[in-house]
Amino acid sequence: MNRRNTLSGSIVFVLSIVLFIMLSYIAITGGIGKHPSEKINCLGQFFVNNSYNIFNKTFWAGSPEAVTSILWDYRGFDTIFETTVLFISIAGALVLAYKKINWDKLITPLFDKGLTLIVKTSVKIISAIVILLSLNLALRGYISPGGGFAGGSAYSIAPLLLISGLSIYYIIRLGYKLHKMINIRTIGLLGLSIVSLTPLLWFGYILQNQPKPSTTFPGYPVYIGPLYLGGSLIYLNISEFLVVSTEFIIIFLAMFLLLKSTKGEAE
Repeated sequence: MNRRNTLSGSIVFVLSIVLFIMLSYIAITGGIGKHPSEKINCLGQFFVNNSYNIFNKTFWAGSPEAVTSILWDYRGFDTIFETTVLFISIAGALVLAYKKINWDKLITPLFDKGLTLIVKTSVKIISAIVILLSLNLALRGYISPGGGFAGGSAYSIAPLLLISGLSIYYIIRLGYKLHKMINIRTIGLLGLSIVSLTPLLWFGYILQNQPKPSTTFPGYPVYIGPLYLGGSLIYLNISEFLVVSTEFIIIFLAMFLLLKSTKGEAE
């Protein structure tokens, strides 16, 4: 038995070394063993030339962050469909979990057990840092890499850390309640719908950001006084941040509450 364990450990060690060397080679040589070509295809050239072209605003998105422009402007329908799929998945999982949760066994304790004091303090500090970084990702996603989905996914790590280090009841007392998260998610979905459909009032296009020659929609303001907003992109990022962060938190809450109710534990 010991010989088998030693052999298995040796194989894992060798494979780890090989994988490390392969990844290092890929990183050093440009990702695929060759340096990326200087040529850009016609579609990529269009995005690069138009996403923030102050000299020709016919097809611009008003954002120097080309990836965000693509995700929310040039091919925004794809992002909306992804959000819809996530929404349906979360809704289905929530329905299944909600019916199985035995709410009578979920007795909120007076004190949380959690882990040691050092771990609890560390988790609180790290969670605060995660929240700040996630807000930065979401609010600056139209200027620098990030966006609503990335920021929302990062934000959900904070309550998950708090659940692991303290308890599920701790974050519930902080305000992360199931019905409240569902309400905030609904607000985010309404925000996405309003920003996406408002151009139709001017006979524009769904998800239209900036003015186009074929519509009367004036476009979302890129600047409001000294504030640079990037048109509709900041509003879409904020709405997506609310949707994604709360949906992940809903899953965490449902999962841990289901676990508590089935075990009948009261910490």
